[in-house]
Amino acid sequence: MQDPKILLGKVLQRFKDQENATSTTGKLFGYIRETDNSVLITREDGNDTSIPFSKLLKSIELYHKYPSLYTEGPSRLGDYGITHIYSPIWALLHLLNKEEYA
Repeated sequence: MQDPKILLGKVLQRFKDQENATSTTGKLFGYIRETDNSVLITREDGNDTSIPFSKLLKSIELYHKYPSLYTEGPSRLGDYGITHIYSPIWALLHLLNKEEYA
């Protein structure tokens, strides 16, 4: 597996380029900007949410350790302590192919 920070960089670049990511339920998350330790997204309901890089990195490591998580729904990340923001994290990480986490 590539270094998780490199994969995080790829996810963020793709998100910035595409300007949005979609969850399994079709919810759209839009790119606003990055800070030193998070990416700020907008949700369809108009609320902005900060997604910490630490949570994205943890999720990337989980996808590497448990490849089946990639094909499961976002709520499965909750089993590993990723709560309240698992849908946007799932949507962001699915901007890359499953093989990139192997």
